[in-house]
Amino acid sequence: PEPNSRVNLRHWSLLALACSIILPVDKLVRKYLLSHLKKCSADFVTEEGKYARFAEKCFHKTLGTRRRQWPPSKQEILCTINRRPIYARFHFMDGQFHTVEFDPSSTANEVLRLVIQRIGLRDEAQGYAIYEVLGQQERSLLGDEKVADVMSKWDKYQSAGGTLSRQSKHHMFLFKKHLFLDEYIDLRDPVEKELLYYQALCDLRSDRFPVTDMEAVMLCALRAQIELSDFTGEGDYRQVMGHCLPPRMLVNIHKDHVAMHHQSLIGMSVEEAKQAFLNLIQCWPLHRATLFDVNQTFTSNWPRSLWLGVDQRGVHLLEARTRNVLTSYEYDTVLDYTPSINHLLLITGNDKKQSKVILNTTQAFQIANLIREYNQVVVNNRFPEPIGAIMEQ
Repeated sequence: PEPNSRVNLRHWSLLALACSIILPVDKLVRKYLLSHLKKCSADFVTEEGKYARFAEKCFHKTLGTRRRQWPPSKQEILCTINRRPIYARFHFMDGQFHTVEFDPSSTANEVLRLVIQRIGLRDEAQGYAIYEVLGQQERSLLGDEKVADVMSKWDKYQSAGGTLSRQSKHHMFLFKKHLFLDEYIDLRDPVEKELLYYQALCDLRSDRFPVTDMEAVMLCALRAQIELSDFTGEGDYRQVMGHCLPPRMLVNIHKDHVAMHHQSLIGMSVEEAKQAFLNLIQCWPLHRATLFDVNQTFTSNWPRSLWLGVDQRGVHLLEARTRNVLTSYEYDTVLDYTPSINHLLLITGNDKKQSKVILNTTQAFQIANLIREYNQVVVNNRFPEPIGAIMEQ
């Protein structure tokens, strides 16, 4: 076609899209493509030169990254042919969100750093992850997973119809703490303190944190101090309680008790109230554990419905919605954890004696990934790499 013709520009937009998704497998073809892009990039006058420079940029960013699992979404196609990055909203536990631009080849780890910079969290912050929320399920993205692939999957589900289409109507990216290790938490950072406060509040409201009635009253009073400021005798305490507690607990807590405790907090600042809230949460030894709903049928001594908790100390099985720990396994004793679609097989013990625990859950892969991530950090901290081995690298 004619140079700079409409048809040729469409060809260039298609080439730029291809460079952002997948590169030629043959090294000679790849080398030829790069040479062609470099040659055409020298044109600083026409639209073709702009497309060539954009395609070359996409080429270098795609090189060496994980292969795409899904075809590009409609948004990705529109953004790429207009020579601009793609974008997405990243939501937070306090209900706010930030829109972040990134390249189609960007991995979850790369986008995670962009979000951290956007919200003003310290650069060395660790333990956070981007979660994909799809319907009622949420899943933490793997570090090398491409965020654009997740968006393409949503696009495909919405056009598929049926159950997938209904689930994909509610989808978003969620930013929150993933690994709760001592060295990964710094409450002196005001941004991290705010993030952890709202994550704890959300866990409490969604019935993921067991509390006694007395603790519930105290937590609601602290929330009232944050929402309503000092006690005045007015204010909708039922609404405050609804922001703090799961529905099943609201019938057990009287608003007059919350108001009475709120009265005792006169003069406490918002930051002091949030710190007191976190201090009360931290009274439970397993307050940093990520809890999953599981079912078991291997013993009649335990209830059928359980919580499986994973934290820096190991794996714990609890009676659901209670603090009653039935058993705990340190990472040294967890020999294997094999997930399948609806089951998780835990093999614990030592070389001489082993036991198997089979749990029914739809989150088996999420549990296994979390155990693996904690296990890697714990083992590396316990057995640091020798200085000689580091120097050899």
